[in-house]
Amino acid sequence: MKTTRTRQISLSYEPLVMTSTHPFGISYGTSEKTYNVLVKLEFDGVTGLGEAAPVEYHNENTATVNAVLETFKNEELLGDDPFAIQEISRRMDRSLAGNASAKAAIEMALHDLCGKILNTPTYKMLGLSNLEAPITDFTIGIADIEMIEKKAREAVDAGYKILKVKQGTTFDRDIINRVRKVAPDMPLRVDANGGWTPKKAIEMSHFLHENGVQFIEQPLPKNAHYEDWKLVRDNSPIPIYADESIARAVDVAKLAGAIDGVVVKLAKTGGLIEALKVIHTARAHSMQIMFGCMLESSLGVTAAVHLASLVDHLDLDGALLLSDDPYLGAVYENGFMKLSDRPGLGVIPR
Repeated sequence: MKTTRTRQISLSYEPLVMTSTHPFGISYGTSEKTYNVLVKLEFDGVTGLGEAAPVEYHNENTATVNAVLETFKNEELLGDDPFAIQEISRRMDRSLAGNASAKAAIEMALHDLCGKILNTPTYKMLGLSNLEAPITDFTIGIADIEMIEKKAREAVDAGYKILKVKQGTTFDRDIINRVRKVAPDMPLRVDANGGWTPKKAIEMSHFLHENGVQFIEQPLPKNAHYEDWKLVRDNSPIPIYADESIARAVDVAKLAGAIDGVVVKLAKTGGLIEALKVIHTARAHSMQIMFGCMLESSLGVTAAVHLASLVDHLDLDGALLLSDDPYLGAVYENGFMKLSDRPGLGVIPR
C-alpha cells in the first residue's frame, strides 16, 4: 500500500551582515557594510543554505527580502519534495513578481539541500564536470584618487590577474590613468553601473580602448532604450555588455543586436535555473557572457561558481572584497575559483 509523504521543507532565515575591506563605491553610492539574508531550508534532518543579496537599484532591500521569505514560509509553497526545484521556482514566480534575490536564496538552498541528500556537488548534478572556468577579475570600487591607487596596488601585490574598474564619476579618466600607473599591462574591464549618457559612453569607449580596456559593462541607465544601446555599440571600438538591464532570459532577447554581451547574476535571475536560461539565450544570440555577483559571502559566490564553466568571463570577487566572510566555499587560487567536492554547494562555516 502506498503511503503519503507528510514531511515538509521548512524555511528559516536570519540577517547576514558583513563588512568590506575598503568602502565599496559604485555610481549609485558607497557602502562599508552589506546587509544580506541567510536562508536555511531543512528537510528530513538535512539543511540547505542560500544567500539573498538585495540592492536598492533592483528594488530590493533587507526588509523586502524578509517580507517575501515570511510570506513563503507561511504558504504551502515549498512542499515536500526538495527535488522539485523547477516547480517551486514557478510557484514563487506565480506568488510574487520580482524579488529575485529572495527567490535566488531559496533556490540555491534547494540545490544545496538536494546535493547533500545525494552526497553530490551541485555542478555534478547539473552535468558540468570536467569543464574549465575562466579567471575571475577583482573590482576596484569608486573612491578618491589616492585610495584608488592604493587599492589597485594592493590588488596587484595580492596577485590578482584582471582588474574591473568602477566608473560613473566626474573623474573617470583620472581613475583609469591612476590604475594604469600601478598596473600598466594588466587586463582591465570597466563598469559604469549606468552612469553615462550615450554621448559620454561613446567618448569614453575610445579613451578606454586606447588604455587597453577589454569591454564596458552597463554604460547606460538600467531602462535605456534599445536605440541608445545600439548607438553606443555601433560607435564603440570595444564590446558593450549589459548588466542591470538584463535580469531574465526575455531581457536578453529584447536587447539582441544592440549589445555584445550580458552579465548574469543569481540575485537578478532569481536562481540557477533562470541563470542557465539567460546563458543559453545569450549563446543563441551569439553574445558573450560574464557571470557576476553582488557583495556576497562565499555562500552566494560559490553558488554562482557552479555555473562558471558555461561563461566567458567571471566577476565573482564578492567574497574577496569582504573582511569578515563567514563561510568557506570556492577558494581563489591563482586567478581561478576552485570548487571542493563537498556535496551540494560545498559551503561550510569558516
